[in-house]
Amino acid sequence: MNCRLKSVNQHERQSAKRLIALAICVLFIAGSLLSAAFIFTHIHHEHDHNAPNGGCTTCVHISAAENLLKSLSAALAGAALIIECFSAIRSLLKPVSLNTGFFTLIHLKVRLNN
Repeated sequence: MNCRLKSVNQHERQSAKRLIALAICVLFIAGSLLSAAFIFTHIHHEHDHNAPNGGCTTCVHISAAENLLKSLSAALAGAALIIECFSAIRSLLKPVSLNTGFFTLIHLKVRLNN
C-alpha cells in the first residue's frame, strides 16, 4: 500500500514538472511573438519628443521590446548549443561504451551443464 502511494506521488510530480515546462514554453513563445508584433506595429510611429526628459515613450517601449527579443534569442541559442554539445558527446561515447561492456557468462548466454 505504501509503495502505491509513492508511485502516485511520483506520477503527480512528473505531471507537475511537465505542466511547468509547458507553461514556460508557452510564455517564452508568447513573449517573443508579442514583442515582435509590438515592434512591427509601432516602428513607424509619430515621435512625441516633447515628453518629460525629451524621450518618446513609444521609442522607450520599442527599445525594451528589442532588448527582450535579443536576450530571449541569446538564451535560446545558448541552450541549443549546450544541448547539441551534450548530444555530440553522448553520440561519441556511445560506440565506445558498447565495445567495453562486461562479458560475463550470463551476458554471453553460456549454458553451464554438468
